[in-house]
Amino acid sequence: SATLRPESEATIKEVADLLRRKPDWRVRLDGHTDNIGRPDANVELSKRRAEAVKAAVLKQLGGGAERFESAGYGAGNPRESNDTLEGRARNRRVEMVRVR
Repeated sequence: SATLRPESEATIKEVADLLRRKPDWRVRLDGHTDNIGRPDANVELSKRRAEAVKAAVLKQLGGGAERFESAGYGAGNPRESNDTLEGRARNRRVEMVRVR
């Protein structure tokens, strides 16, 4: 799913606070999935995840879309093995990368 969970709110706020303190930073939000499902569907899902996080951070910031890029990588960059439920859960994520 690309729907943010309520427990993500604290992290979204932390990211927005960081970006307020670093107004010169530009970031890329990288979406990822586990390996369940079709690869093309996972790429689309990972893009939607990154966009959902971007929208939530922008809402906290009150603007600044020009500071963001987003990308979706599907299951191509797993953090952990997809052989376990826990590993698949950790692979479903969005990461923030400073690009400048």
